[in-house]
Amino acid sequence: MDIDKIASKSSLITPELEEQLLGVLGKLTGEAHLACVVDLEEKASVEMAELVRHIAGLSDRLSCQFYDAKEAGEALPELDCTLLPATALYRQGQYTGVAFHGVTGGKEMNSLVLAIYNVAGPGQEMDKRIRKKLEKLGHKCEIKIFVSLACHHCAQQVITCQQMAACSEAIEARMIDARLYPHLAEEYKIERIPMTVINEKEILLGTKTVDQMYQYVKSCK
Repeated sequence: MDIDKIASKSSLITPELEEQLLGVLGKLTGEAHLACVVDLEEKASVEMAELVRHIAGLSDRLSCQFYDAKEAGEALPELDCTLLPATALYRQGQYTGVAFHGVTGGKEMNSLVLAIYNVAGPGQEMDKRIRKKLEKLGHKCEIKIFVSLACHHCAQQVITCQQMAACSEAIEARMIDARLYPHLAEEYKIERIPMTVINEKEILLGTKTVDQMYQYVKSCK
């Protein structure tokens, strides 16, 4: 997809927010790549594409690339492109398991920024004991976190799960904006958010700590 079709500035990023982002992104010690799958005929996709391009332009440690669903199906087989917009973080060419389905505006802006911080480094602090256990996790674990952009607690649950994914090759943590995908809200009977689904077996409501999430992840084989 031609990047020139996407505006380089996002209306979701005010000058004040841009200053804050520069402060966080200026601390990055490594690099991260954002792959963004969009349908530019849809408003949400346009908003997310502009947001990704704007953020990537704030640091020389970030890069981004845009795809339509067909292109992504061939280039990014590891990413679920049935829910657009879909944005995933890569480190050294490898999918980190950190993905967003929807627009990370509102409260979820923190989720995207901290995901980048955790993937590129130095990352948020985590108990060394839990980190070692996550690194040794022996089974694959898919975590879906259903959120609303207006929710005051959703972002923290997304941040917690994606921090785990950033340090464990076995974990995939995907933020899903329930408002954009009503068929999923019906399928999972979503009445309260955040709602976290682990390997289609365990359903959690509300926020959990990393330690609590590890206990659920460990048992959901």
